[in-house]
Amino acid sequence: MPLKGEDAIVRDVFLVGCYTCQRYSDYSVLTANNFTTTARGNKVVRLIQKKTNTPVVVPIMNDNLLRIAEHYDFNIPEVSDVILNRYIKGILRRLSEEVPSLRQTEITKLTMRERAMEERGDVKFMRNEDGDVIKYRYDLVTSHTARRSGITNLYLTGLFDIVQMMSISGHKDQRTFLEYIKLSSDEIADKIMEKLRQSENAGNEGLF
Repeated sequence: MPLKGEDAIVRDVFLVGCYTCQRYSDYSVLTANNFTTTARGNKVVRLIQKKTNTPVVVPIMNDNLLRIAEHYDFNIPEVSDVILNRYIKGILRRLSEEVPSLRQTEITKLTMRERAMEERGDVKFMRNEDGDVIKYRYDLVTSHTARRSGITNLYLTGLFDIVQMMSISGHKDQRTFLEYIKLSSDEIADKIMEKLRQSENAGNEGLF
């Protein structure tokens, strides 16, 4: 999607969050000092998470991250979370014309501010037949979605165990980590069938 100016910067910063699986407070302030290598020469991002003071080493697993970093001389532009949240919604709303799934609705909860606005009659939110508030997917994306997306995508590869993934995300509690993995019922069914086919191809008998 061709973007210019602030739109392009917001997209790039958001993608850094997806590729590093970090919180906004960490992925939005990366500098050249954070981009380094291991003793074996593997490219990584090193940082100490601001919220928990946890040191993490994130392998650079996607060349897009390097391309973005190089574009900004390895100093990720500073964009406030308010600006990022506003712009990313607008970008994805436009993108929904080409990606219809972004226009699907999801059940959500109103923030205290949104609830107060609705009570004053300033705005009226969509609701389904059960009275649940629903929003378009593009309206639900925030700076924190990048971290959730990155962690979920790591899981979907099926390449890493939970210890490795928690090492990247910086989580110390497995229960909290698993809450970050957002899969639809279809995705879970697809993963089950994929594993079953792999098992059968390896010569194992079916489950039943």
